[in-house]
Amino acid sequence: MKLHEKSYLIQLIVLLLFMVGGMLIFTSLGELIVLLVYHTPSMLEASDPVTAIRITQMLTTIGAFLLPSLLFAYCQDRQWFNYSAANRRAPQSMVNMVLILSATLLPVVGVLSAFNQNIMPQEGAVAEFMRNLEDAADNILSLVTSQRSTWDLICNILIFAVLAGICEEFFFQGALQPLLTKWSRNPHIGILLTALIFSALHFQFYGFIPRFLLGVYLGYLLYWSRSLWLPILAHVLHNALSLLVDYTLQGRGIDTDSLQYTEVRGSLPLAATCALVSAMAIVFLWRTHRDSEI
Repeated sequence: MKLHEKSYLIQLIVLLLFMVGGMLIFTSLGELIVLLVYHTPSMLEASDPVTAIRITQMLTTIGAFLLPSLLFAYCQDRQWFNYSAANRRAPQSMVNMVLILSATLLPVVGVLSAFNQNIMPQEGAVAEFMRNLEDAADNILSLVTSQRSTWDLICNILIFAVLAGICEEFFFQGALQPLLTKWSRNPHIGILLTALIFSALHFQFYGFIPRFLLGVYLGYLLYWSRSLWLPILAHVLHNALSLLVDYTLQGRGIDTDSLQYTEVRGSLPLAATCALVSAMAIVFLWRTHRDSEI
């Protein structure tokens, strides 16, 4: 019996077991490699912590997201790419709009991030807990992005943009979203639930709102194009451009860790203009989808 003949709860449990199992196995594999190479299981205690982080991150991303989604898809209909819509190409007109949106959404995300940080609790046990999670993730990312060579930038883009974008999209939009859509019998509910889980699983609550809205955007890209490669393209470009901007600003001596986008002169007019262009591009994507339905 194929997995799609089981209840949605069973399918969800199977997907989660694949994810947890893959994460445990591949994270352990990464720690083992770090131990063998650097004689310590801790990434931060290695003689080359940046490379240790990259090795562990690369294996964890593959094990927690890509392999579980592929196994889940294969259990559905004995095909690796059919369930996730990775066997279909996106319309070129939609690809063109995503290329535009990848640039125009960055200032909008910057404003949303500043807004998100300002509305979060600043004191108390809950605030301290969330801040500790945020700081732990920021410290690792800051350590990796502090390297200034072109080779380091290329490595970061390959691991934290290309690999992360592909693996996360296969899991969230390619496996989880179709399952939640079928369970709810409503594509919009499926998209919102997937975006909520996508943002929550990053455990970075001071960026929860922009990450949730990006998840909604990626979900609709899949829904409108019927191809997983369109949200993959958008995800990869967003992460890559973010890394490139951070690399450029740090090269000019700007401390990006403590800088909020809204503190930059002229940031709000630029964000408003980009928001308008982004809205027009999204409407175009929606109309292209609507016209294809007729």
